[in-house]
Amino acid sequence: MIFRSSGGHLPKCCQTSIRKDNAMSRQTPELLKNRSASQEFLFSRLQGTPSVESQRQTTAVSPDVGPRDHPSPPAAGQALDWQGLVHAIDTTFGSVTRLCVAMLQFDALADVQGTDEQPGKAADPEFVDIACQESGGIWARVDECRLALAIPHLDVDAGRRMVRRIQQRYADSGTAPITAGVAFYPTTRYTRSQLVDNAHKALVHAGFFGPGSLTCFDAVSLNISGDRLYQDGDIQGAVDEFKQGLLMDPTEANLHNSLGVCYGVLGDTQKALEAFETAMWLAPENVMAVYNKGYVLLQSGQYEQAREALLKADAIEGGVFEVVFHLGQLFMRMKQADKARPYLESSTRANNRCGPAFRSLGECLDELNLGKEAIQAYKGAIKINPADAQALSAVGRLYTQRGESLDVASVMCEQSVQLEPDNGLFRHRLGQAYLSRGKLDRALAEFERAVELGHDSQAYIQKTQDRMIAARAS
Repeated sequence: MIFRSSGGHLPKCCQTSIRKDNAMSRQTPELLKNRSASQEFLFSRLQGTPSVESQRQTTAVSPDVGPRDHPSPPAAGQALDWQGLVHAIDTTFGSVTRLCVAMLQFDALADVQGTDEQPGKAADPEFVDIACQESGGIWARVDECRLALAIPHLDVDAGRRMVRRIQQRYADSGTAPITAGVAFYPTTRYTRSQLVDNAHKALVHAGFFGPGSLTCFDAVSLNISGDRLYQDGDIQGAVDEFKQGLLMDPTEANLHNSLGVCYGVLGDTQKALEAFETAMWLAPENVMAVYNKGYVLLQSGQYEQAREALLKADAIEGGVFEVVFHLGQLFMRMKQADKARPYLESSTRANNRCGPAFRSLGECLDELNLGKEAIQAYKGAIKINPADAQALSAVGRLYTQRGESLDVASVMCEQSVQLEPDNGLFRHRLGQAYLSRGKLDRALAEFERAVELGHDSQAYIQKTQDRMIAARAS
């Protein structure tokens, strides 16, 4: 997994890993994204916030909303819906050189939106409407808990002051906190009509700082927006968003890291490494980019370079789960199980709910001929994920080899075969478990099936047949 970041100014925290294949691999760390305000690795979805597209399709709640075509410019203070506001900005404010668009969220209503506790009332537009009438602006109802407004002729400082005054007026009236996202024209390559989308992105950004916050649209807002696209599987859309963010702030290391993540997912190793190198140059102590570089090198088989990068990441911030886990994986690939062991043990301490970490530790201890310890590690993986066929089969094999709990060994191996019936190795191990208990017919059937599946079990077929002949002769 690759570390990603939602922004350089957000607090650190843990994140989860994802995979897109089977249930077991979804628990396995892969390309690390960032540990930041999302509270999870691989940027979690922001629950409770409708998508931009769904909000665009929301019709106004207010009965005085005008028709969608808006044949004449709206009067100052007139209420519109999302699309109506975009259209009005194009027609009414199409020639203004400065424009401020703000989106306000009534946090008390947002907290209960879509729940049984929803009070059934919409955000009160009183002070938004007053501000628009005073400044020649227009406003829109986005949904029951959000309003948007556009005010011409305001620069960044004046726009922030205006929105703060609106927030304060609501606070003075006893209204619960109101969070605001604000966007301005001109901003890089954005048109006036794109300000509504940008204000929404700034509002999502503001949500990381708690109720009553105000955030202006910037490169970090685009990093967060790109993360949402990434989570939705729109990798190219995320790339475009991150690139747009770099036009606003080419020194934002987290955006370069985010871009590298996308290139890594798209399989463009060279571009991914270049992006991570840039992020490292801008922020040498950024563990995310250093780790990501190491992970990409690991996956491309460049083990020595991967080791250097991953060890550097561990030196910057020790005990990070993904870093120590993949250091352990790296040393196992390099056939250095003794060096892998402390890192894999550290990974199970850093994340005691990751089954693959315990299984990897079991494989390492197994390689070191520490069977008893390996069994305990494998059992840890099974406790977390009872459907871990690899761990089940490995425990069954170790019990069989050690001559311990042979009935348990058979059960474990049987469960692994039930989960993966076409795995020749698992069939072979089940045959060994049956053979150790004298169940020759069953053992022979499993060895023969293992051969059909491509596993070399011929010697065990012969061994089992010899025992069957000896048994009949006695």
